[in-house]
Amino acid sequence: MSRAGLAAERTALAWRRTAVAAMITSALFLNHAMTSGWRPALIAPIGAAIVMAALAGLSYLRNRSLHEGRYGHGSWVVATATVVVVAVAGIAAVIEFTDPWP
Repeated sequence: MSRAGLAAERTALAWRRTAVAAMITSALFLNHAMTSGWRPALIAPIGAAIVMAALAGLSYLRNRSLHEGRYGHGSWVVATATVVVVAVAGIAAVIEFTDPWP
């Protein structure tokens, strides 16, 4: 396998790990929403869970495209993932300061 092929394989595996991490983060946000009781303030963690689930799907699709040899169009996926992670980190910080666990 060439160096370019190995680099694509490593990148594909990184996108797979990103998908798994996004799914776990989504589950944690849903757990927080379900165990806190229903309040209007829970729209933020539910929204974050949905966005992280979408990021998991996007990461999986990028992983599949790299495995299939389609290497282009990765910059918008990286930019989207960056925006999503920064936004969800902000939501997590707001949740921590406004609704800490007992």
